[in-house]
Amino acid sequence: MLIPLSFLLLAQRFGFPTARISPEAIAAFDRNAAKAELRMRQVPIGNVNLQSGELRIEPGLSGNDGEVPGGMIQDWIGTMFISGATLDRVQAVLRDYAHYKMFYAPKVIDSEVLAHRGDEYDISLRLVEKHLVTVVLNTTYHIRYSAPDPQHLLVSSCSTHVGEVKDPGTSYADEFPPGQDSGFLWRLNSYWRFRAADGGIYARCEAVSLSRDVPLGLGWMLKGFLEALPKQSMQNTLRGTRDAILGRKAR
Repeated sequence: MLIPLSFLLLAQRFGFPTARISPEAIAAFDRNAAKAELRMRQVPIGNVNLQSGELRIEPGLSGNDGEVPGGMIQDWIGTMFISGATLDRVQAVLRDYAHYKMFYAPKVIDSEVLAHRGDEYDISLRLVEKHLVTVVLNTTYHIRYSAPDPQHLLVSSCSTHVGEVKDPGTSYADEFPPGQDSGFLWRLNSYWRFRAADGGIYARCEAVSLSRDVPLGLGWMLKGFLEALPKQSMQNTLRGTRDAILGRKAR
């Protein structure tokens, strides 16, 4: 499963025409993200079946909102129960952005707070994917926290910049111009809902992403694999969040 993605990335950089984000794709992503944010505020959370400690990951409810020219929208929902956790501990971990490179290793290799005012943050995360070739992304996000009542915490994270590094072995500062990269990731929003109950915390995360579509002729070989990557990222996010809240060392 490693060779196909490497082939795709190399082919996109050295053979296939670059993909450009169409206004239609951006609009479709925004619609899906808005629906996910609404669900964060409305969907109840709490399931005794989660108390065994499993991480439950499943496709999101929105899916592709019609045809997306040149793009692929993915929507995944992850849920879990963290026994013994509190909302205060959840907030302490989530707001500790300087340590995200520890909590979410190996997907996150650098993290920093750019600005902070009250319950709003602007942060940067440097993300990495290694599949024979290495893809490094410089990303920034605007994050908002809200507590509608003492038992709930809501957190929205919306990407404000995603740039693919040209040569990670030389410099992280030099990025491909927008629309001339591999299209591995163009947008990424995530929406958390936490509920204190049953001696712990129920957590629900919905992540919506936009990337380029699979080049013509490679869909039979690559689409299923590319669709699996956001699911793997959700698993890493849930596990890293749970372990950090429980004070475990990153794996």
